[in-house]
Amino acid sequence: MNIKFLKAGSGDSILIKEGNKNILIDGGNDNFFLIDEYKKIVQKEQKIDFLIVTHHDDDHIKGILQLFDYIKNKDSAPHIGTFIFNSPRKINNTLKIEKKNNFTSYKQAYELENILLEYNNQINWITSDEFQCNEIGKLKFQIFSPERETLLKYSSGNGAYLSSDFRCDWEVSMKDLNKKLDDKSQDRSLSNETSIVVYMQYQDNKFLFTGDITPKRLSKIIDEIKGEDSKLSLNLMKLPHHGSYRSLNSEILQKLICSNYIISTNSRKHFLPNKRAFLKIINNRHTEDQISFMFNYGEVINKLNISKNELKGFNICLKPNNKEWGYGIDL
Repeated sequence: MNIKFLKAGSGDSILIKEGNKNILIDGGNDNFFLIDEYKKIVQKEQKIDFLIVTHHDDDHIKGILQLFDYIKNKDSAPHIGTFIFNSPRKINNTLKIEKKNNFTSYKQAYELENILLEYNNQINWITSDEFQCNEIGKLKFQIFSPERETLLKYSSGNGAYLSSDFRCDWEVSMKDLNKKLDDKSQDRSLSNETSIVVYMQYQDNKFLFTGDITPKRLSKIIDEIKGEDSKLSLNLMKLPHHGSYRSLNSEILQKLICSNYIISTNSRKHFLPNKRAFLKIINNRHTEDQISFMFNYGEVINKLNISKNELKGFNICLKPNNKEWGYGIDL
């Protein structure tokens, strides 16, 4: 099994391979490496067995739209099996192909809905609550859907936009940031609350891919995964919302044992990741193990201005991308 955190602009695009099976989570907003991976899959006479679009934001959905443009321009059938996407019109049972719509914040979601309707006989399209726990070889994965009430509320309105305070903390020392760290400012945006979360188990390894999920919903999902256990042990967690400090809190981190985190962004939007997110993780650590933060764009590390003394003092490691296309993990 291998996991590829592709360079995908400011967003996520994660490709998981197990044997001859492929799972894709999101498409980012830069499709260069995604298209390249799709070409390789087709050349091997394989397909994307499961394609998951976590939510409607541009930096998760744009690359998928561009992928379909590529497929259409090649005049070929899509090599895609099951497409998991929480469509507003599918949720509200109002599906039909439409040329225009008045829901400007749903623009890309509507465009994707129309594409999926066109490929209705070739792609199995389901919403997240229709998905059942699945196994591919030694890989088992679950999808945690947004709560139905949240989806209905979101899909019945004119949409919701990202919530961010746009404050940059890159020029402030870790020591000074740590003095004023708290959980008062939290992401509560309806758009991010609709994000799908994917939990994977491969042999003894456990991974959590969080999309842009809000803290309140993530806390409930972790409770559901860990059951009666006091904590959830993870080998790797993708930080929600590209390392925003508003997407994490002490309540969540106290439930986790994890020393490896991946940050997926080129840092060209909203000054993400926040060093305050790293500090929250550091302050809630449960072991003395070094904490590793991995980046699909290595150049982001320089923007953070974390000194060698801070790395040593906080016992953390910042790992740049280890492949041209991003960060890869082989198991």
